[in-house]
Parts: sequence; structure tokens; C-alpha cells
Amino acid sequence: MAFYEVVEFPRVESDEESIVDLSRVAIGIRTFLRDDKFRRALAGILVTMPEAKIIVADCGNSTIQKEKLYAMLIREGHTIIHLPYDAGFGAMTNALIDALDRDFLLIASDDFDFAPSYVRQGIEKMQEVLDTTDVDIAAGRVKQHGAYEFSLEDRGDTVIEHRIDTNVTPTPWYIDVDLSVNYCLFKRRVFEKVRWEPDVKIQGGEHGAQFIKIKRAGFKVAFVPGAEIAEQEGEDSLEYKKMRSRHTDPPRVCFDRIGVKRYVLGSGQVDYDAR
Repeated sequence: MAFYEVVEFPRVESDEESIVDLSRVAIGIRTFLRDDKFRRALAGILVTMPEAKIIVADCGNSTIQKEKLYAMLIREGHTIIHLPYDAGFGAMTNALIDALDRDFLLIASDDFDFAPSYVRQGIEKMQEVLDTTDVDIAAGRVKQHGAYEFSLEDRGDTVIEHRIDTNVTPTPWYIDVDLSVNYCLFKRRVFEKVRWEPDVKIQGGEHGAQFIKIKRAGFKVAFVPGAEIAEQEGEDSLEYKKMRSRHTDPPRVCFDRIGVKRYVLGSGQVDYDAR
């Protein structure tokens, strides 16, 4: 019996039929110390998007059960990348990029729930936008985070977020933005100019800094209404929580590396000020 046939999860049915072939999409999953959630994420992809390729970058612990799973995935044509323990999300993301052999890459967290049918429909919408417009990065929404779409006022050493009201235009196809959540479908060509900081793990200002780099490189980002996913419920391991809550020294190193000395959030709160 295949791995994904024995994983139980709730299915969300829809009357809409899938019209887009996702064989040109690779779903890259960065995983670290959340094996149960990761297994569930994989199950959802294998059931609802079997034609998509899976690329896994893992910097966590090795187990016999997980290695058996990886062997099965490799036999089915997917790619598994083992990185040193705690290599970090930057190194994992760059590893996904290096292994990419499809037109599009969806960079995903290991706690995303791909099982509901609306997730596939949202990815199809993102691919349609990338296929038929000059948009380079199609952004969706993580349900637990709510609306998170901004433009970025880039003054060189100072960057200011400005919130975009995505409800202004009724049922738009897509909305131009500069900053969104980390649930995006990328055209492959983006990675010719944009890479992640390989030594940065968390709390380094990586999220905002990455979208600043994307904007400065001239790539177009768009929010796609209806492209949604949810994070899985359930507690993470104590080991994961400990690693996740670490502080960086110096703080917001990603901002400093691109010359940003002051970063202001959409709420008006100053997130970083090294002037």
C-alpha cells in the first residue's frame, strides 16, 4: 500500500473541475523537526496533485521511517536533498532552487495542508497568472495569517510598508503587490538573479529583505485572490520550538546586507533601525 493511501485527512470537496496541468510545477518543501506535519503535507500533494514534482530539502534528524518514505518518493521520480542538521531555511531554499527542473517552483513550509481541493485550484490560478501575464511571482494567502499584502516604498536605506486593500476591486484576477506571505509560485527565471542568504536561519529580517531584493531586481509580484492554504493544527516538538525561538546576533542581518538601515511595518511600527 502506498504511503499516501494510509494517511487520513479531511477532504474539502468542490464543484469546480481542475483545468490546469500541474506537471510543470515543482513543490519544494523545507522541513526541519516537524516530521508528522511534513508527512501529512506530502500526503496531500500526492493525492491532489500527483503530476506535480516534489523536491524536499531536509536539515532535521534522520529516522528509519523517514528514509523509507524518501526511498519511495525517489522511486516515483521526486527529489530528496539531505542537508547538515540545522542548515537553515536559506540553505534549504537554495537547495530547492538548485534541484529545480520545472518551469515553476512553489516554495512551501512543512506544516502546510495540501489536502483540501481548494489548494490545488489556487495553485492552478497562480500558474494561469504566470502563464498569461508578465507577473513573475504569484502570491497566495495563508489562512491563519489573514490579509498580508503590501507595497514597499524603497528609499534606499529606509523601506516602508504600505498595506494594500485587496477588497477594493470586486473579484480581481490578480493585484499588483511588492510584499506578501511566504506562499508563492515563482517563475524559474527569478532565481537567475535572486537567491536566499545561505547562512540565515530565522529572525534575521529575511522575509521583508527577500521581497526588497525581488523588487530591486525588477520582478513583478502579484497577489492572486482565491489562492489559499492553511497551516496544520497541532503542537510542534519542544526541540523545534527551541530552535525556532532563537534570536540572531546581529538582529535583522538580512536588512543590513542589502543596505537597509530602517524598516517600517505597515502598522507604522519600526521593525528595524540601525541608523
